[in-house]
Amino acid sequence: MQMRRITSYQALWRSQDNRGHFWFTYYDGERQRTQDIDSENFKIVLEILDTQKPIFADHTTSTVAVHWPDTELKTGAWA
Repeated sequence: MQMRRITSYQALWRSQDNRGHFWFTYYDGERQRTQDIDSENFKIVLEILDTQKPIFADHTTSTVAVHWPDTELKTGAWA
């Protein structure tokens, strides 16, 4: 898993399938699609994304994280 800072995202919910996915745009401009997730996890991801804090994500696992306080990190998975 490689968490990278995202600058924007798109959310797509397919009610007929009861599944959805996200498109993450990373700080370097790369845009990647997540795997499909169910409604409960989709809601959780949306709640995490609804913040003004720096958001980090991994499209391969549909994982998102928020970092606070807003400081520069220089080591570890957040670098």
